[in-house]
Amino acid sequence: MKSTGSNDKNSDQSNQAKVFVIGLDGGTLDLVKPWVEDGKLPYLGELMHTGTYGELTTTIQPLTGPAWTSFMTGKNPGKHGIFDFIRRVPGTYDVRLADSSTRGARSIWNILSTHQKKVAVINIPNNFPPEKVNGVLISWMDAPGVGRDFTHPPELYKEIKENVGEYIITVNFSASLDNHIRDLHCMIDNRGAVTEYIMENHPWDFFIVLFSATDLVQHAFWKYMDSTHPRYNINDAKKYGNTILEVYQKIDERIGRLLKNLDQNTTVIIMSDHGAGPLRKVVNLNRWLEKNDWLSFTATAKNFSAGSSMLSPRRAFLKTTQSLYRLIKKAPPKVKGRLKKLFPKLGSKVESIFLSSMIDWSHTEAFALGAYGNIWINVRGREPMGTVESGAEFEEIRNQISERLVALKDPDTGEPVVEKVHKREELYHGPFIDRAPDLIVQWKDYAYYSRQRFGEREETVFQTHLTRPLSSIEMNGYHKLNGMLIINGKGINAGKIIHGASILDIAPTILNILGVPVPDDMDGRVLTEIYRPSFKGFRPVFHETLQAETPSIPVSDDYSEKDADIVKERLKNLGYL
Repeated sequence: MKSTGSNDKNSDQSNQAKVFVIGLDGGTLDLVKPWVEDGKLPYLGELMHTGTYGELTTTIQPLTGPAWTSFMTGKNPGKHGIFDFIRRVPGTYDVRLADSSTRGARSIWNILSTHQKKVAVINIPNNFPPEKVNGVLISWMDAPGVGRDFTHPPELYKEIKENVGEYIITVNFSASLDNHIRDLHCMIDNRGAVTEYIMENHPWDFFIVLFSATDLVQHAFWKYMDSTHPRYNINDAKKYGNTILEVYQKIDERIGRLLKNLDQNTTVIIMSDHGAGPLRKVVNLNRWLEKNDWLSFTATAKNFSAGSSMLSPRRAFLKTTQSLYRLIKKAPPKVKGRLKKLFPKLGSKVESIFLSSMIDWSHTEAFALGAYGNIWINVRGREPMGTVESGAEFEEIRNQISERLVALKDPDTGEPVVEKVHKREELYHGPFIDRAPDLIVQWKDYAYYSRQRFGEREETVFQTHLTRPLSSIEMNGYHKLNGMLIINGKGINAGKIIHGASILDIAPTILNILGVPVPDDMDGRVLTEIYRPSFKGFRPVFHETLQAETPSIPVSDDYSEKDADIVKERLKNLGYL
């Protein structure tokens, strides 16, 4: 790394410690390390060779929202309150999108701002509405669009548009495979150009930018490069087998350009929020709960699934709209776009009907909701139509569900699909543990996934693939627990492999590098082992007790219906909803 000397706004800080973080969403050493060894990722390879690196264990579940929130707070979800992209409304069966105003812990950029450090934050999840920081912040794709104030300060968007061009929040998920690839590469270029502009025109002590394309491309193209994937096809692999590598290479080139603008006092951190691997099957937990007599669907839902010659107006509407929804999914890409314009709220209308009518709550003891494997017990007094008494009956049902899930096997291989079922108090602690599911299913190597649209009745327990709504793109790669970490800078051990690092450890480590005390309620630790023993610039770890403060985030009145539909469609296209 070297200083270009061209950044006048940063010149007065040239002798101060700075930290530059590049996030690779879903980045995994399972791919990066072999490609580095083959010389295909030269800049990442140089950072690994001259710095320290290793796997970075993420949260359970390995989901983008809670993982990045745990990174930015240094705390487990029980202390920050984000467990999914949705949150339950207490005392109801309703759900809302989780946004930054529901975060109950301070972010690292909030803490740095109070210590007069300048920050720049680009594209980190769960940051809409944007937090007021001592510097600049651009929200992730949980912002509905550039028409809303998705930056801090609000005028930053206009500045970017005038000097760089239109900011790309995310890609078009309904595109064909070829257009999806094109859009991913355009987004990388846009993210890189915006990053370079802010680096050069805004002062900063701490900078973070997230490249989302690594995650998006792995979701859609994993099966084309992985010959062990159950849906691998050699002919398709000839066309798309290098798609994931090419996205990593494009980002690697961008990393090289960014490194040229950094001086020797800047510590560089490359990290991911989780790893990635093949998605072999989807497990429909609500269907499984029904088969095991813990959940009951309404007669309307059962008759709708079975078919009936006598339809009430409500059921007739439901049957017609779902049939149209399925028709749109099967349509060619160009037709899909036209139909989506004609029926922009079709998906949310169908979902809202499922939400209110599909589950017979009076005969349901447990239900699944959200991404991965999250199960709630229908507790009397907590849920509006609870059927299970708290205490002994609650524990008995949790134990029974856990035992049967651990015994669940893939019907094709006969192998167990569940590694472990956790009770929420086994994973989380803190003031927001009541927001957590009662049971959290950890899937075997996370090659299985469960996404429950609230109240939807799937026909089978297992399905072989997950297709994006209103799209023909199949989700065939998904998240794993083993993310990646590379740290390079003054005093960092060269070529050392770090072991046992957690995503909770990054925030306290960054604070330590910048000479800011670590709040004593952070769950993570400072990774002191990254330094050379002889490094004279090592900072002793010191803590401070902070008074409870509300993060400087505008209080959200929830998304408008239009805004919520936009964000929900993006999350559905990633399989998160």
